[in-house]
Amino acid sequence: MPMFMRAPNRARYRSAPLSVGAIAAALALPAAAFQIETGDPDLKILWDTTFKYSATFRVEGSSEAIVGSTLPNYDPASPSYFPNTDDGSRNFKTGPVSNRLDILSELDILYRNIGARVSGAGWYDTIYRRDGNANNSPTTANPISVDANQFTHATQVLMGADAELLDAFVFAKGTLGDGMRGTVRLGKHTLLYGESLMFGANGIAAAQAPIDVIKAATVPNAQFKEFMMPVNQVSGQLQITPEVMVGGYYMFEWKSDRLPASGSYFSFMDALGTGAERLIVGYSPLGNVSFNHIENMHAKNSGQFGLQLRFHVAETDYGLYAVQWNDHGPSGPYLVPFAAPVPFSKGLQVGNYQFVFHEGIRAVGASANTTFDKVNFGAEVSYRWNTPVSSDAQVNLSGGNNSDNPLYAVGKSVHAQINWIASLGPTFLANEADFVGELAWNRLLSVSRNPNAVNPLATRNATNIRFVFEPKYRQVFPGVDLSVPVGVGYGIDGNSSVVGAFQGEGIGDISVGLNGSYLDVWRFGLSYTHYFGSSAPFIAFGHQMFKQYWGDRDYVSLNIRRTF
Repeated sequence: MPMFMRAPNRARYRSAPLSVGAIAAALALPAAAFQIETGDPDLKILWDTTFKYSATFRVEGSSEAIVGSTLPNYDPASPSYFPNTDDGSRNFKTGPVSNRLDILSELDILYRNIGARVSGAGWYDTIYRRDGNANNSPTTANPISVDANQFTHATQVLMGADAELLDAFVFAKGTLGDGMRGTVRLGKHTLLYGESLMFGANGIAAAQAPIDVIKAATVPNAQFKEFMMPVNQVSGQLQITPEVMVGGYYMFEWKSDRLPASGSYFSFMDALGTGAERLIVGYSPLGNVSFNHIENMHAKNSGQFGLQLRFHVAETDYGLYAVQWNDHGPSGPYLVPFAAPVPFSKGLQVGNYQFVFHEGIRAVGASANTTFDKVNFGAEVSYRWNTPVSSDAQVNLSGGNNSDNPLYAVGKSVHAQINWIASLGPTFLANEADFVGELAWNRLLSVSRNPNAVNPLATRNATNIRFVFEPKYRQVFPGVDLSVPVGVGYGIDGNSSVVGAFQGEGIGDISVGLNGSYLDVWRFGLSYTHYFGSSAPFIAFGHQMFKQYWGDRDYVSLNIRRTF
């Protein structure tokens, strides 16, 4: 029976000190904004709208190591029977897998010491709005509501045509008491603590916002802050002295990570994500035998908060943190079997399944940040308890939940990372270059609940690294600046028991790109991404495999954008 652990978010990347629209950061907007004349020197209104066109192309066909046997009749007893991990690959031939237009609009209003920010985004992708896809394997297709060669309606909406409100908050700043400056924000925004650069899911930043994994998969070499999704909260900070600052927040809203929709190009498990409809566990003369999806067990909106203390000593900034949050990534699934199988139009249903989101993770941590010459170094260490541990699927017959009676494993862990941001001088490659990266490690200290549920392929220790080297070339042509980012991510050792974003041992990716701007108004990019390491399905033989489940998903992408 297929099993599952906590889903990876593949988000890789630095905490932002204040609120930013996740898409705005990903589009790398120019610093200048269009200012609306108000006739009042105390009232400023800034409004920007960015249009972006992007296209993504698959460069190789499906791999049998990931999608399973190519035989016309699938044998559930076969070691190559992988019906729950193949749709994302089978749905696309080589060639275009995304043809997308994005629009982002941002409005900032400031009157003296108070203001507001509102931003929203919309997108349209013709690939997901078309009538069908390339899937020719009805015996392993997971959709129930549509034919094997069609995207479910929910997948079409999320991936093909949708809009959302991003930032929507008011703020005020001023002086309290004897010259202590402070700020407060109320509404939808992001606020990230700590020094995480690329592995925010391994640090304190994991507590503070859900991740848009779709963007994380499609924007090579970007930083963690660029994929954070705003949530409703109140936050503030107070500069007690020039060297000491305190801050805190309380969230009014919980949201899950935005995983690739079921059957979309970067979907790694057909039974997970928006549009998922069933988990196939066998085959019968009536068709597939499956657990069908019911509503996930979401976390509650309350119980999420944090505090920070930042202070400056000599040439170094230090931070202390305490946070509590409800997990943005899923655990499970929980399987609820029927007393007897129930035939339906697409096969035989033997029960229901749902993913669950654990409540009440707690962490404390410390960080440091300093600069030597032209290199900035950041470091962070944290300790978590009541945190979900990589687990196999569990049968829920005893009222298992996501708080006081979890059926998956729960335990304690320690996390650490160190990162750097370097501006390099002239070399034989270029007159200037940026070199940024992060080395991250975590260790499972103990399992306090359900040790028998732990995925046996997970290890106690895991280490990952990610870095980007980007030589830059100014005025290559009149008004044109270019850069060549080269990014690498690699699982150095271990299969993390506690951070789904970590890559397994020996698993990695490399991307090479060409970015440019014209008159600092038009921006464009071209990149190639290759996934390396031993390929295997996300799940097989009852466990998450910690292998390269995107091993047949290499792609070339291009984009062009303009802000008005």
